Amino acid sequence: MYKINEYVIYGMQGACRIKDITEVDFGEKGKLYYKLVPESDKGGEIYVGVQNGEKKMRRPITKEAASQMLQEMGKAKGKWILDERERERVSKEAIFHGDYEEIIEILTGLIKRRKKRIQQGKRQTELDDRILRNMKKVLLGELAVVLEREMDSLEKEIFKQMDE
Repeated sequence: MYKINEYVIYGMQGACRIKDITEVDFGEKGKLYYKLVPESDKGGEIYVGVQNGEKKMRRPITKEAASQMLQEMGKAKGKWILDERERERVSKEAIFHGDYEEIIEILTGLIKRRKKRIQQGKRQTELDDRILRNMKKVLLGELAVVLEREMDSLEKEIFKQMDE
């Protein structure tokens, strides 16, 4: 069981702090819930049943792993999946499983593709924009919490590496 004030990674919400473990009356008396506050929306609250939460949440990566990941990001080649549905499916799967190698490859591919489209005078597609936002929220949120840094400075550093 997780503890109050611990950080967890919860699906597409990314890094969340456990604000409380409490009984909430959602129709089942006596059932405990984690009260999560997403780092990307400090005013928001998410309730996750303690029993189900163990399956839906995971602990953040270690500080050492985060530092190593930050150093390696510039080496990513970038992965591009032509089929939009498959690109969205693979992206969501990578986020839910915390597969950061895959996330970084897809993120690099999206950034390269966006740069190319801008050079052609085109905009990024809505789907790619949504995938990029979700990946940034999860990846940057976790790195910011673990490395105790601001998401904005991390984003600039990471995108600079990926853009080179």
